[in-house]
Amino acid sequence: MAQQKFNPDTVLLSDSLGKEITSEYITDLFTDELVKTSKVIQLGQKVEMDGKMVRKGVEVGQLTDAYFVGEGQKIGTAKVQTKSYVLESRKLAVILPVTEEVLNYTWTDFFESIKDKIVDLFNKKIDGAAFLGLYNNPFGANVLASAKRAQNIVSGDINLNNIYDVEDKSEKEPNAFVGHRTINRTLRGIVDNVNGGQHIFTKPANPNAIGELDGLPYSQLQLQDGQTYPAGTLITGNFNGLVYGIPNGTNLRLKIADQATLSKVQNNGDLDSGDVHLFEQDMQALRAIFEIAVAIPNDEAFAAIQPVGV
Repeated sequence: MAQQKFNPDTVLLSDSLGKEITSEYITDLFTDELVKTSKVIQLGQKVEMDGKMVRKGVEVGQLTDAYFVGEGQKIGTAKVQTKSYVLESRKLAVILPVTEEVLNYTWTDFFESIKDKIVDLFNKKIDGAAFLGLYNNPFGANVLASAKRAQNIVSGDINLNNIYDVEDKSEKEPNAFVGHRTINRTLRGIVDNVNGGQHIFTKPANPNAIGELDGLPYSQLQLQDGQTYPAGTLITGNFNGLVYGIPNGTNLRLKIADQATLSKVQNNGDLDSGDVHLFEQDMQALRAIFEIAVAIPNDEAFAAIQPVGV
């Protein structure tokens, strides 16, 4: 007898308590929203992955030889410098406490109700790790560390001259800036007096929108509570040098459980404030797992402004 296919429109959470479920439909809902928020996905270059680990080659630098060819002469073969890198997917997990009432929801209705929160948690984890090396960065490389390794750091305040200087640091023409709301006030005060005192910064309309800085797109990172953006830091570069991949067939994996203690989620305000014991408090926890790979083949692609002494 063929196994019945999981249908998120009809299956209740109570019918799959303690079981891990996957659904292409729910995964599509998740990835469609992640594309709208993740700066890695918006700015980076996607690489197709037919497995959890792939080795790729990327062209770096310029042609090592060029030839002038006369009529009747053989054309020489120019050599292109290439660098190989490994793109390996990493599991990222988030846990969201929920009330027991959700057990009466279908998986589709439940996921629609918490989709934005789940996407927000994953977005902050992926971007915080890939750009700043936060959350015990599972990817290894991060953009700010690459800029430092390449010695593409302009030391000083965020001002017009230093913005011009940092744009010249990366190996290729920069195609975007990345910052944080904590530096937006500084950016709003910068004017180009040579060109009629024009402001060079347009603030993003909302946290997921794109602004503009010196004619280039400007994105602002969002970080989880308790994480601090490095003060006075502005990142730029050619973000084609930031690559990511999602292994073919990857689904968002979801599981509801009540027999657990959430040590990283604390009660607030009560005398018994401490770890959340789900069973004792008539609560459930949703665990979501997703796999994504991020790599930076060439450190020289990135640059940053940072305060002196950092």
